[in-house]
Amino acid sequence: MRFSNLKTFGTEGVGEILRQSGVETIEFRAGMVVGAGSLSFQLMKSLTDRLPVMICPRWLSTPTQPIAINDVLAYLLAAKDLPVGVSQTFEIGSPDVMTYGDLIREYARQKGLRRLLIFVPVLTPYLSGLWLALVTPATYEVGRHLIEGLKNPTVVQDHSASKAFAIRPMGVKEAIEQALAKDASSK
Repeated sequence: MRFSNLKTFGTEGVGEILRQSGVETIEFRAGMVVGAGSLSFQLMKSLTDRLPVMICPRWLSTPTQPIAINDVLAYLLAAKDLPVGVSQTFEIGSPDVMTYGDLIREYARQKGLRRLLIFVPVLTPYLSGLWLALVTPATYEVGRHLIEGLKNPTVVQDHSASKAFAIRPMGVKEAIEQALAKDASSK
């Protein structure tokens, strides 16, 4: 039996449990997934749509390598064709390395929104979690845990996915365009 699992960088989860159990596991590690169903993308979208001026913590300058939801699905489908018998972990991301602030700016640009980001030296995960709960659909606990993870870079270090799969992920600009188009068509 084989399982595929997607987790975000810096979190322990199902993949670790499955590997320790001896069950063959293909694990994909990703930063922000851009598209419908991604909580981190939905939070970024909600903040950007609602706030013309944002007081931003340092973690908005953390580097990340987001990936389009369609590319994640392509990796998950392609995993069934990998050789059987070995558990593997793959880091996946778009070709673009950027900051969370850059993601907000690109999303705002594509939506035609003018947004001002003001960076402050101290804004704790606790305060950020409360703020997210106030202006987005996320609860405080979910927001705080997401923010704590955003302090760590989520840039692909191990490029073995590009050798194991023929998938060439799209750039962030295109991923956001796709997400916006899908969002518009579902209304």
